[in-house]
Amino acid sequence: MTRMNYVRENVPLSRFGVLVAQLESIVASASQKSPDPLLCFDLLSDLLTALDDEPKESILLWQRKCEDALYSLLILGAKRPVRHLASVAMARIISKGDSISIYSRASSLQGFLSDGKRSEPQRIAGAAQCLGKLYQHFGRRITSGLLETTIIATKLMKYHEEFVRQEALLMLQNALEGCGGSAAASAYTEAFRLITRFGIGDKAFVVRIAAARCLKAIANIGGPGLGVAEFDSLATYCVKALEDSVTSVRDAFAEALGSLVALGMNPEAQVQPRGKGPFPPPKKLEGGLQRHLALPFTKASGSRSKEVRVGLTLSWVFFLQAIHLKYLHLDIELQSYALNIMDMLRMDTYFDAHAVACVLYILRVGVTDQMTEPCQRSFTVFLGEQLQSPEASPSMKIAALRTLSYTLKTLGEVPLEFKEAFDNTVVAAVSHSYQLVRVEAALTLRTLAEVDPTCVGSLISYGVTILNALRESVSFEKGSNLQVDLNSLHGQATVLAALVSISRKLPLGYPARLPKAVLEVSKKLLTESSSDAVTAKVEQEAGWLLLSTLLSSMLKEELEDQVFDILSLWAGLFNGNPEDVIGENGDLQPRIRVWSAAIDALTSFIRCFVSSNLAVSGILLQPVMLYLNRAVSYISLLAAKELLDIKPEVDIFIIRTLMGYQSLPDPMAYKSDHPQIIQLCTIPYRNASGCEESSCLMFLLDKRDACLGPWIPGRDWFEDELRAFQGGKDGLMPCVWDNELSSFPQPETINKMLVNQMLLCFGIIFAAQNSGDMLSLLGMMEQCLKAGKKQPWHAASMTNICVGLLAGLKALLALRPQSLELEILNLAQAIFKGILIEGDICASQRRASSEGLGLLARLGNDIFTARMTRSLLGELNGITDSHYAGSIALSLGCIHRSAGGMALSTLLPTTVSSITLLAKSSIPALQIWSLHGLLLTIEAAGLSFVSHVQATLGLALEILLSEENGRVDLQQGVGRLINAIVAVLGPELAPGSIFFSRCKSVVAEISSSEETATLLESVRFTQQLVLFAPHAVSVHSHVQTLLLTLSSRQPALRHLAVSTLRHLIEKDPVSVIDEQIEDNLFCMLDEETDSEIGNLIRGTIMRLLYVSCPSRPSRWISICRNMVLAMSTRATAEISSGNDSTSGPDGDSRLNFGDDDENMVSDSKHIPVQGHAFETSIVGRNRDKHLRYRTRVFAAECLSYLPEAVGTNPAHFDLSLASRKVANEQVSGDWLVLQVQELISVAYQISTIQFENMRPIGVRLLSSVVDKFETVPDPELPGHFLLEQYQAQLISAVRTALDTSSGPILLEAGLLLATKIMTSGIISGDQAAVKRIFSLLSRPLDDFKDLYYPSFAEWVSCKIKIRLLAAHASLKCYTYAFLRRHQAVVPDEYLALLPLFSRSSSILGKYWISLLKDYSCVCLHLNLKRNWNSFLDAIQSPLVSSKLQPCLEEAWPVILQALALDAVPVNVDRNGNSEAAAENMSANSLVSGYSMVELESEEYQFLWGFALLVIFQGQHPALCKQVIPLASAKAKHDGDTPAEDTTSPGLKFYEIVLPVFQFLVTQKFFSAGFLTVNICEELLLVFSYSIYMDNSWNSLAISVLFQIVHNCPEDFLEAENFACLVVELCLGCLFRVFHCASAFSPVQACWEDLLFPLFVAAKTIMRRFQPKMQKHLHSVALAFLLIGYKFIRQASTELSLSKVTDIVKCVNSSLKKLIDDAPNLGDDAIFHLRNILCISLDELADLTKDCIEGIHLLHNKRSDLRKLLLLKLAFSIEQIVMLPKIMHEIQCLEGNKDSDPIYFSVLKFCTDCMLTILTDSNLQVQAIGLQVLKSVVLKSNNMEDNSSIVFFIGELVGGILTIIKNMLMKSMTKESVVIVGECLQVLMLLQTVSKESDCQRGFMSLFLEAIVMIFLASEDNCSQSMT
Repeated sequence: MTRMNYVRENVPLSRFGVLVAQLESIVASASQKSPDPLLCFDLLSDLLTALDDEPKESILLWQRKCEDALYSLLILGAKRPVRHLASVAMARIISKGDSISIYSRASSLQGFLSDGKRSEPQRIAGAAQCLGKLYQHFGRRITSGLLETTIIATKLMKYHEEFVRQEALLMLQNALEGCGGSAAASAYTEAFRLITRFGIGDKAFVVRIAAARCLKAIANIGGPGLGVAEFDSLATYCVKALEDSVTSVRDAFAEALGSLVALGMNPEAQVQPRGKGPFPPPKKLEGGLQRHLALPFTKASGSRSKEVRVGLTLSWVFFLQAIHLKYLHLDIELQSYALNIMDMLRMDTYFDAHAVACVLYILRVGVTDQMTEPCQRSFTVFLGEQLQSPEASPSMKIAALRTLSYTLKTLGEVPLEFKEAFDNTVVAAVSHSYQLVRVEAALTLRTLAEVDPTCVGSLISYGVTILNALRESVSFEKGSNLQVDLNSLHGQATVLAALVSISRKLPLGYPARLPKAVLEVSKKLLTESSSDAVTAKVEQEAGWLLLSTLLSSMLKEELEDQVFDILSLWAGLFNGNPEDVIGENGDLQPRIRVWSAAIDALTSFIRCFVSSNLAVSGILLQPVMLYLNRAVSYISLLAAKELLDIKPEVDIFIIRTLMGYQSLPDPMAYKSDHPQIIQLCTIPYRNASGCEESSCLMFLLDKRDACLGPWIPGRDWFEDELRAFQGGKDGLMPCVWDNELSSFPQPETINKMLVNQMLLCFGIIFAAQNSGDMLSLLGMMEQCLKAGKKQPWHAASMTNICVGLLAGLKALLALRPQSLELEILNLAQAIFKGILIEGDICASQRRASSEGLGLLARLGNDIFTARMTRSLLGELNGITDSHYAGSIALSLGCIHRSAGGMALSTLLPTTVSSITLLAKSSIPALQIWSLHGLLLTIEAAGLSFVSHVQATLGLALEILLSEENGRVDLQQGVGRLINAIVAVLGPELAPGSIFFSRCKSVVAEISSSEETATLLESVRFTQQLVLFAPHAVSVHSHVQTLLLTLSSRQPALRHLAVSTLRHLIEKDPVSVIDEQIEDNLFCMLDEETDSEIGNLIRGTIMRLLYVSCPSRPSRWISICRNMVLAMSTRATAEISSGNDSTSGPDGDSRLNFGDDDENMVSDSKHIPVQGHAFETSIVGRNRDKHLRYRTRVFAAECLSYLPEAVGTNPAHFDLSLASRKVANEQVSGDWLVLQVQELISVAYQISTIQFENMRPIGVRLLSSVVDKFETVPDPELPGHFLLEQYQAQLISAVRTALDTSSGPILLEAGLLLATKIMTSGIISGDQAAVKRIFSLLSRPLDDFKDLYYPSFAEWVSCKIKIRLLAAHASLKCYTYAFLRRHQAVVPDEYLALLPLFSRSSSILGKYWISLLKDYSCVCLHLNLKRNWNSFLDAIQSPLVSSKLQPCLEEAWPVILQALALDAVPVNVDRNGNSEAAAENMSANSLVSGYSMVELESEEYQFLWGFALLVIFQGQHPALCKQVIPLASAKAKHDGDTPAEDTTSPGLKFYEIVLPVFQFLVTQKFFSAGFLTVNICEELLLVFSYSIYMDNSWNSLAISVLFQIVHNCPEDFLEAENFACLVVELCLGCLFRVFHCASAFSPVQACWEDLLFPLFVAAKTIMRRFQPKMQKHLHSVALAFLLIGYKFIRQASTELSLSKVTDIVKCVNSSLKKLIDDAPNLGDDAIFHLRNILCISLDELADLTKDCIEGIHLLHNKRSDLRKLLLLKLAFSIEQIVMLPKIMHEIQCLEGNKDSDPIYFSVLKFCTDCMLTILTDSNLQVQAIGLQVLKSVVLKSNNMEDNSSIVFFIGELVGGILTIIKNMLMKSMTKESVVIVGECLQVLMLLQTVSKESDCQRGFMSLFLEAIVMIFLASEDNCSQSMT
C-alpha cells in the first residue's frame, strides 16, 4: 500500500484523476449537503468521456477510489440520469481496469438491496440499476448470484414507487441477458414467477413494458427451464396483454410474443439450465402459431379488436424476423409461413379491410422484405398458386395480389417462371365475381407492366379485343353466364384503365393507337350500350371508367381535338327533369352507380381541361357546371326518398359529386350552387348524431406536431399507416389511375369518406362566402358544439367542427390575402377555445384547435394577434386544468409559428416564461405539451431567442433530472428542445463550452434507452451540429456515429442518418472522402426496403461520387466493378454442383458476359489499381449474401457517370501529364487516364452482360470513354492513339448493341458508340474495322421503313431512325473533313466509303430532307395535322415531338451538312442538258469526285430556306427562345481536323450553316437555275448584318462570297442591288481581314489565306462591272486601291505581296478604262479621278518612306525581310513613276489647258520622291530605283505616246548624272559599278525610246557626257595608282 501511494505521488494528476477527486469530495460532503444533481450529472458525463481516453495504468491507480465514490453516490440516493451515469461508469471502470472487483461490487450491491428500506426508493433504484449494469457486462462471471438477484427483484416489486418496480424488472432483464442460460434452474423459475405474478399485471404501464422486455430476454437466452406448458402460458399472457390501452405496452408484448413463439418453434435453440433435474427434453411448441398468433387474430372482436390485430401483426413480424435472422431458417421457409399467414383470411365470409391490411403488412415486412431475390422469384410463383386455389377466399386473393405487386416492384423484373403461370393467375382473377379482386388484379397487371414495359402493348391490345368480344357476348347471354361475362367485362375495362394510367411512367411509352382504341371502346360502351338494362348499366359504368383514366393519364393536347365530343357524352346522362329521371321505372341502384362513374369521369375532365387551362375554362365551364348542378339535384331528390337499401351507392354518388366541385379551381365559379352544396355539407353539424367522426385531421394537421399524438410516428411510415388504418366492411374501390395508391385496399369506410368530403368541401365553400354567410356558418358550428355536450356523439362532432374550420381557414389563406373581419375572427376563436376548454379531449382535437388559433393569427392583423396572445397568456394565471394548460401552451407556440418571431417579439419573454413555468409541472402530459409549445416558439423566434437559451437549457436539464420513470415521450421532448437550442446558437456552440457539453450529455442520456424516438433526436442532434455548428465535433466522430445507425431496423433512423451524411458531404467533402463510407452506403442500399430511403441513399452516393471521384477514381472503379460483377460463394457452390446459372439477375451470380470470336477483355483481376490495390468492398465482406439486381444496376449507373464526375483536371485525360505528376509524386497520383484499361474492361463486360437492361449502361460508358480519351496519344506507339489497343472490345460492344434482337435503348446507345468510334480516329488504318462498323450501321438502313417497335410509343422508333440517319451523316461529314483540308492525306479506309456514300445518297438524301422538313415544322409550330404527310410517325403529336426534340436538336446540324456535301441538282443545265452529261462536265468540281445527294428544285429551295432561317433566326416572339435550337452535334466544316468535334460549347449556328452554303452556291446549281438573284441577295443581306462577327465567321463567309461572285452568271452583276451588296461585302471583309492582320492575335497568321478569295472576287468585280455601274466605279476603285496599299504594308511573304499587287494592278487597269471613258462621264468623274490619284500618291509616298527606313534598319543584306522590303519599294516606285503619266492624261481630258497647277504639283512631288530614292545613301535603294526606271522606259517603248514617261524621267537625268559623279568620286566597288551601269542603261534607253529627233540628240549627248566622266575618272584613278 505504501508503494502504491508512492507511485501515485509521483504520477502527474490526469484529468480522470481530477474528476475522481471531485467526485470523492462531493460524496464526502454529502452528510452536510445533499449532492447537487446537475453538478453530479456534469461531473459523471465528463468522467465517462475522460475514461474513454485514459490508459489502463492510470485507471488502475484510481479504480478503487472511483468505485467507492460511485457506490457511495448511488446509495446516497440520486436522480435517475445520475444513477444511470454512475452505473455506466461503474461497469466501464471495472471493464477497463481490474475486473476482479466485480465480485465484491455485485455482492455489496446485493447486500444493500436485501437490507434496503421502502423509505429510500431512490437509493434502492440506484443500487438496482448499478447491479443490472454489472450483470449486463459481467453476467457470465456472477451467474451464481442470479437467484438472489431475482429474489431481490421480487422484493422490490412490492414498492409503491413505479420507478423502483421498473428498475427491479430492468435489473432482472439485464441479469437474465448477462447470465444467459448458464445459471441455476431455480433462478429462472423464480424469474418466471415474478414476471407472471407481478410484472405483467402491474398498474403502471412502464412496469408492464419492463415485464414484456423481461419475457423477450427469456426468449433471447433460450428459455432455460421453460417447457411447452410455460411457453404456452407466457404466450397466452402476451396475447392477453395485447388488449392493453397503452400502445407502447402492446408493442412490447407483441415483440415478446413473437420471440417466445419463435423459440418454441425451435427446440434446438432452447437451453437446459444447470442444477438438479431431471429436465424434460426440449419440445417444439406444436400448434403454437395457430394457437397464439393465428387464432387470436381471427377471433379478435370488440372495441379493441383493431389494436389486438395490430399487436398480433407485429408479433408475426417479430416471429418471422427471429426465425430468419436469429435461428437462420432458409428463405424458402418464410414462404411456407406465408401460407399460415394467408390462412387467417380463409374463413372470412365477408371482406374485412383491416384484417387484410394486417396480413399485407406481415407478408411485406415479415416475408417479402427478408427474402433474397431468388426466393422472391419463387415467391411470385407461390402467390400465383394461391390465386389459382379454389379454396382461396376473396380476401386471400386480394392479399396475394397486393403482395405480388410489391414483390414484382422489389424485384424490378418479371421472373420467367411466373410468366408461365401468368394467364392462370392474375389474368384469371380479372374475371372474379368479387369486384375488389378484379380491381386488385388490374393493379397487379399495372405493376407488371411498369416492371416489364415490353408487355404493355400486347396487354392493351388483348384487353381491347376481349372487351369488344365481351360486348358482343353479353348482348345475347342470359342467366349465370351473363353475370360471368359482365364481371369479365368490368374486369377487362378496369385492366385497360390501369394500363392506360401508367403511360407517362413507362420509359418507352406505348403506341398512340392503343389509347385511341381504348377511347373508341369507351365511346361505344357509352353510346352503343345493350338494350338490356342491367347489361347497359355495366357497360356504361365500364365506359365511364375508361374515360376517366384516359382523361387523367393522357396529355391534354392529345385530346384537344375531341374535347367537345367528349364533353357531349355527359349530355345524355344528365338531361331531362331530375324528378322524372329519379322516378323512372327500374332498379335505381345500377343507375346511381353509373352516375357516380360519370361524375368521376367529369372530375377527371375538369382536372384535364378546366383547371389546367383557364383561357378556355369559360367555354367548357358552363356545361360542366350544368352537369354538376344536375348531379346535386339528383342527390337532393334521393336524400328526400331516404332509400336505406341503396344508401352506400347514394353516399358514393355524393362523394364523387363533392370531389368534382372541389376540383374546380375557383369556388366562385359555381356560386349559384353554393346554397345546395352548403345544405349538403353542413349535415355533420345539423345532424351530428347521424355522422361518423372525420379522419381528415390526419393530413390536415401540421406533421411537425405529430409527436403529440394521436398518430405518433413509429418505426416507419408503413407501420404508421397500418396503425392509422380506418377501413372496415366497405369502402370505395381503389382508383386504378391514381399515381399514389394507399398501401392497403379500402383504407376508409364509405360513411367516413362521405363525412370527410362534406367537411373538405364545406371548407372551400366557407372561404368563398361573404362575411354575413361566414358568421351564419360559424354560428351553426357553435350551436352544434353547445348542443352536443354530454351526448355520445359529442367527440365526433368536435372533430368534425375542427376539420371544417381548419379546411376553411386554410382555404381562406389561399383565396383572401386581406385580413378577416374582427367579428368572424372572434367567433372562430371562441369555437376553438370552447373545444380546448373541455379539457380531457382527444389529442387531434387539441392540436387542431391550437393550430386553428395559429391560422387566425395569420388571417387577422397584428393587433388581433397580440390581443389573442395576451388573452391566452392571461388565462394561464391560476389555471387548474392541466389539459387546458397544455393546449394553451401549444396554441401559443402555434401563434408564434404562424405570425413569425418578429411580429410577437415584444411578447416573446412573457410567452417563454409562462410556458417554462408550465413545463416544470409534475404532470408528464402537461410537460410534453408545454415543451412542444416552447419548441415552436424557439423555432419561430430564431436569433431573438438567444437571451433565453441558458434558461431553456436549464429547464431541459431540470426536467431530465426530475423525471424518475424514464418516459420516452418526455425524453423526446427534451431532445427536441436541445436540438432547437443548437439551431439558435449555431457556430457559437464551441466544443469546450458548457452549453455544448451539457447539450451533448443530455442527448447521450436520453438516447441511452435506445428507443426509436430518442435515438431519432440523437441522430437529429448530429444533423443540427453538422448544419449549424460544423466545428463543434470532428467529421470522423460524426461519421462513426451515423454509420452505426445505417444498419438500424428502424427506417426513420436510417432516413435521418443518410440525410445527415448527405449534409456532411455538402459541408466538408474532403473529410468525408477520407472516411471511405462508400461500401457502407452500397451495403445499406442493397438491404434497404423503403423506396424513399433508397432514393435518398442513391442521391447521397451520387453526391459522394462527384466530390470524391476527382481524387480517387480508381476506388470507385473498384467498388462499382465488384458490385456489378459480384459472385457470391453461395452462388459459386450452386454453380459447382451443376445448378442452372442463367436464371436471372440475383438468383445466381455467374454472369454471362457475352461470347465473341476475339479475346475482348484483358484480365484485370490481378492488375493493381493506382492508389488502391483493389480494396475489399462490401461484396468481399458479405460474400454469403446475394446482391440485388437493382443494386448492380445502380452501381453500373454510377460507373457510367465516372468520366464526367472526375471533373475537368487535364491530368485525368492526358496520359503524359498524369505520368509526369505520378513521377513527381504530385497529389495522389490517382488519375483516370491511368485506369482506362480497367474502365474499358468493366464497361465492356457490362455491355455484354446477360441482363439486357444493364447493357445500354455499359455501351454508354464506352461512349463516354471514347469521348474523353479519343485524342490521348499512346506513349509506347508514337503516332497512335491510346484507345486503339481497345478496338476489339469497342467493336464487339457495337456488334452486340446493333444486333437485330437488341432493344431500342441498347440500339440507340450502340448507334452513338458506333458513330463516336468511326469519327474519333481510333480505328484509323484498320480498313476491316471501318468496314465492319459501316456494315453494322448500314444493315438497319436496309430495313429502314420496317424499323418499328409495336410495343412502344412511336417516338421510340423515330428516335432510332434519327440516330441512324445522324450516324451516317456524321460519318460522311468526318470523311469529307479529310478531303477539304489542304494537304491532308485521306485514309484509304475512309476513301473506300465514298462510293458507298454515293450509292446510298439517293436513299439517305430523301430521308435526311424529310427529317429536316419534319423538324422545321415542329420548330415553327406549324399546325399541319391534316395536310402534313410526316416522315417520322406521329410527330404531329405534342408528346412525340417533345420526346424527339432533344434528339432532333443534336442531329439536324450534321444532317444538314451531310446533305449539302457534293450535292448536285437533278438537272444541271438550264438549257435541259442531261444529268449524265452534266456530271461528266462537273466531275472535277466535286470535292470527293463522286456526286452525292441529287436535289430537286423544291428540295433545294427548302434547304436554302432552312439554312437561311438558321443563320438569321431571331427570337421567338412569345417564349424568347430560338426557333431552331442547337444542341450538341458533330458537324464538320472547312478547316477542321477530322478528329475535331464541333460539339464544343462555343459552336455557333453559322459554323454549321455557312459550310452548307459553300456547297449550295457551286457552279452546278447556278447552271441549273436553282439560284436566283433574289435569294442570293437575301443571303448577302444576312452577311452584311453579320459583318462584325468573329474571325471564324470571316473565313466561312468569305468563301461563300467568293463562290457567289465567281460562279454567278453575267446577268447577276447587272442587277444594281446585287452588285452593290457584293462590293460592300467584299470591302467589308477586306477591312475585317486588315483589322485582323493589324492586331496581335492568335489568328494573325491566317489572314493571308483569306486574301486570295477576296482579291479574286475583287478582280472579278472590277472586271465584270457593267457600264451602267461605271458611276460607282471611281469610289470602288479608290477603296480597293487604298486597302491594297494597306495590305502591301502588312504582306509578310512574297506570295502574299504578289496577290496584293495583282489587285492594285487590276484596279489601275480599271482606272485606265475609266480615264478612257471619262469624256462620257462628265467633269465630276474627272474631278474624282484626280482626287483618287492624289490620295494614292500620298499613300505611295508613305509606303516608299517606310520601306526605305526599314531597309536602313536591316543590316543583313540577304535576309528575306530585306528582300520583301525591296520588292515593296520597287512596286511603289513603279506606281510613282506611272502616276504623272495618268495625271497628264487627265489634264488632256480637261481641254488641253496650257498650265495645270495640280498636274505640275504632282509632277514636282513625284520627281522629288524619285530624286530622294536615287540619292539615298543605301546603294540597294538606288539600284532598285534605277532598275524600276529602266523597266518603265522599256515598257514605254510599246506605248503609242510615251512622251509623258520620257518627260518625267528626263526630269531625273540631272540626278542620274549626279549619282554617276558621286560614284566616280569614291573608290569603285562592285556595287558602285553596278549603279553606274544602271545609270548608263537608263540614259541609253531614253535615247532609244525617244521618238523626237531633238530628244534623241539631247539624250545621246547626255549619254556621251556620262561616258566621258567615267573615262576621265578612270584616268585619274590610274595616275593616282602609278604615283
